[in-house]
Amino acid sequence: MRFAVVGFGFMGQTHCGNLLKMPDVEVVAIVDPVSPVERLQTVKGNLQTVSICENDVCKIPHYTDLETALKETSPDAAVICLPTFLHCSGTLAALKHGVHVFVEKPFALTGKECSSMLECAESADRLIAVGYVVRLIPEYAYLQETVAGGRLGKLKFLQLRRITGVPAWGNWSDPATVKAVGGALFDLTSHDIDFARFILGEPENITVDPLLCREFNGNYTSAVLHYPGCRVSVEGGFVTPSSFPFFSGYRAFFEKGTLTGDHAGNCWEYDLQGRVKQVELEQKDPYFSEMRYFVNAVEGKSEVICSGADAAKTVACCNRIRQLISGGENR
Repeated sequence: MRFAVVGFGFMGQTHCGNLLKMPDVEVVAIVDPVSPVERLQTVKGNLQTVSICENDVCKIPHYTDLETALKETSPDAAVICLPTFLHCSGTLAALKHGVHVFVEKPFALTGKECSSMLECAESADRLIAVGYVVRLIPEYAYLQETVAGGRLGKLKFLQLRRITGVPAWGNWSDPATVKAVGGALFDLTSHDIDFARFILGEPENITVDPLLCREFNGNYTSAVLHYPGCRVSVEGGFVTPSSFPFFSGYRAFFEKGTLTGDHAGNCWEYDLQGRVKQVELEQKDPYFSEMRYFVNAVEGKSEVICSGADAAKTVACCNRIRQLISGGENR
């Protein structure tokens, strides 16, 4: 299967590296304004997920224009890792060339953009998958299985946290930049909003702490998703200083016990008899897994982990939270 990687920042490099590990995949184009070699030297992210070096990419054709890359290389699929406000235009361009698309989260910033991409995908009879990788992280997958299986009874309360220092790459202190990319609400916290939807469905109601949400240049979210008999607290974002370390994790309180998990792969279970057990999980690379699922889905061997239609509902939740924070309607 022939792939184009569109946008060679932190996530573009991550996905490209995982595609190069697959013997049934060929990366035929990297599309970026800057050469891939230079990008590898200058781009950084929150986690160490990039596994490629200059020798891995120096022979892959580099393009600065997406249309040219699509015409000259005729890929079967494209991984779109552009800035969020370019997701829609990049995805539409690929779909119109008959290319299946994997879009890095968030899917888009507005419902209108989501609808235009979904309509185009249906017309072109092509797949859209969206990179909500938390669904595949082992400790979160274990929580999902516990909720679905009912082993600890009904879930009563879930706390989801995801926080890191303001990224040193990009102008995240500029309100115009925050608005253009959706801020940490779309870029970071939407992972947990999506996961809550994944395990529990659509919330009946959403409430926010508007004062706390306006801290850190609007890059912080404190919201509660309300479900019948259960509440999900979602909190986090970009805080100062930039050196503040990344943390994500959960506390899940059930009728018959409690589960906790964190980004380091730790998972603990506490039962009502006072016993504490560390849950041993197989630590698979979730970024490789989501690319493998996408390749298999294009080949008709499996479903995508998060479809465009599914991700559009997460975008709707994010916009609802943004409306509640601002006290107005999203346009």
